[in-house]
Amino acid sequence: MAIVMVRVDERLIHGQMALAWLRQYNVDTVIVIDDESANDMMKTMLLQMAVSGTIKCIVTTLANAKGVIEANKNKNLFLCTKLPAVFLELLKQGVAIPQINIGGIYSTPGRTPYYKTIFLDDAIKRDILALEQYPVKVEYRVVPGDTEIDIISELKKKAK
Repeated sequence: MAIVMVRVDERLIHGQMALAWLRQYNVDTVIVIDDESANDMMKTMLLQMAVSGTIKCIVTTLANAKGVIEANKNKNLFLCTKLPAVFLELLKQGVAIPQINIGGIYSTPGRTPYYKTIFLDDAIKRDILALEQYPVKVEYRVVPGDTEIDIISELKKKAK
C-alpha cells in the first residue's frame, strides 16, 4: 500500500473523481494538496464531504504534504492538486510517485488549449516537461477507461 495514483485537476474533488477514479484504484485515503483549501476551513469541509464516507480525505498544504503522505503510507493513497508544480516539488523532496494523471487544467486568460480539458501557459508546460527527469509516468486521461496519452511526448511534438 502506498500512493496508487495522483491527479492534477483544478476542481480537486468532484463527482467524476469520486465515482470513477477512487473506485478504479481502490482508494481509502485522498490527500488534497492545496494551500488555499488547507487554510480555509469551509473549503476543507466541502472537499471532505465530496468523498464517500468510507474514504478518508485529508486537506494539507504543500509544506506539510510529505509528512502527511509518510504518516499514511500504509493506506491506498490518491493525491490530488490543482497544478503539476506541486508534484514536481514532492518529487524533488524524494516522494515516490508512480504515475501522474493530468486531468483538468482549465481555460483562463493566457492559456493555450492542448486537449479537451487541458489548457496550458508556459509555466505549467515547463513544469510538466520537468517531470520527465524523474522516474514517473505522466499521462492525460479524463476518466480511467480512456486511453492514456503520454503528455510529455505530445508536448514535445507540438513544440516542434
